[in-house]
Amino acid sequence: MIGLPGRARGRRTRGAQRRKPVNPLAVAAIVIVVAGLGTYWAFARSLPFLSSPFTMYAVVRDSVDIIPGSPVRIAGIDVGSVTGTQPDGGFTKIAFTLNSNGLPVHTDATATIRDRLFLEGGYYVALNPGSPSAPAARSGYTIPVSNTAYPVQFYQVLSTFNLAARQSLENTLTNLNTGFAPPGNSAPTEANSGAGGLKATIPQLTPTLKDIAWVTQALRGTQPGDLERLLAYGSDVTSTLAANSMQLSALVTGLDRTSGALASTDGSLEQSIAGLDRTLRVAPPAMSAVDRALPPLTHLAVVLDPSLRLAPPIVAGLTHAVVKLASVLAPAERVRLIKSLRTTFVSFPKTVHEMGVLFPITKGVTDCLRTHVTPILKRTVPDGSLSTGAPVWLDFVHLLSGLTNAVQDFDGNGYWIRVIGAVGNNTLTVTKLWSLLGGSHKQPYNGARPNWVGDLTASDFRPDVPCTSQPLPSLAASTSGRGH
Repeated sequence: MIGLPGRARGRRTRGAQRRKPVNPLAVAAIVIVVAGLGTYWAFARSLPFLSSPFTMYAVVRDSVDIIPGSPVRIAGIDVGSVTGTQPDGGFTKIAFTLNSNGLPVHTDATATIRDRLFLEGGYYVALNPGSPSAPAARSGYTIPVSNTAYPVQFYQVLSTFNLAARQSLENTLTNLNTGFAPPGNSAPTEANSGAGGLKATIPQLTPTLKDIAWVTQALRGTQPGDLERLLAYGSDVTSTLAANSMQLSALVTGLDRTSGALASTDGSLEQSIAGLDRTLRVAPPAMSAVDRALPPLTHLAVVLDPSLRLAPPIVAGLTHAVVKLASVLAPAERVRLIKSLRTTFVSFPKTVHEMGVLFPITKGVTDCLRTHVTPILKRTVPDGSLSTGAPVWLDFVHLLSGLTNAVQDFDGNGYWIRVIGAVGNNTLTVTKLWSLLGGSHKQPYNGARPNWVGDLTASDFRPDVPCTSQPLPSLAASTSGRGH
């Protein structure tokens, strides 16, 4: 160790003599203050005089017996305390402070006044800090009355038992007494009292309770959210019942009358229950048969599904037809329809009789048309190179249209002169006509095409022979001559 010079050692000794000793009281005070602040911070999570407390308010309809100092809890953990209450119109405003372990609180927070434990006594404020998606509330925020609740008091429960409710309760207890008691004044036994019957029924309830357990298990659903949907639908039902109080009251009154009628005829009810018991005894085989029939029924449903898809238009058409039929059979149309049907049923037999007389007479005509006239109209006229190949009836139609078009050339203003003089073999040719007029044309114009097939004689007409048995006339024509 290196020693210091003598002059330096002298200066250090004189400085140590001038330094004042530390006051023990100041050290103790500092230690006490630091320990107190640490302890306060450990429990209050804040330091006094350094930060103001986080204060909130909650407006409730009834503050019950909440007092200053009552705890404020989130999920059962103390996060603050009530500092006071004050009237706020028809409501009460509760002021409370929150520690840092109760923050943050959001603007959709809710507050509920709840009973404390039996040993604690009094009430506390159960605070729900709200959802993280909502904005954070600042100190001084007031929870509205729509987000607060308070416990129902015993006097409020009793106030619901008005005269009608008490009378209904009395009737219920009376009916229970009647149901469980033996008839008349006889001594109660298991055979003649409702209580005894219930006791005898308990061993038979094992299958029923097992079924109830299965139903209860099924009510939990098979997928997440099934129970939530069930509760939502149940809420809708109860809301509907609450909105229709008159109908609900009528339903309860009807159930009361039904139960009264059943109580008055307990013997018949006993027989019905016994019959139901026998039915349930034979039900399992029947249900097993139904279970065996379900697969074929399922297959039938699958087969019928395409038909059912096509059924709505058919049913709609049938419905439309039925509506039309109903309009025809309406009272306004029924009288006219009956009159028309009466006329038909009265006149139709006479008409049928007259047609029975007429048909034998006209049968020969129709047969002749079928066997002789129609085949001739369908045949073609042979005319050599000038043959049209069309049937007779079509040539006749063309003739009519040709005559119609040619009429305009054979009136007084036309420029054609046509002389038709072909009757049998006495043909007046153009050459002869030209010679009569002084002409010298050497080329004759002979006849028309097709040539005439000949005149009919008296023997060709046989009115004594049926038309159907006579031969068809020949349409063969000579094509040796020229004609125009």
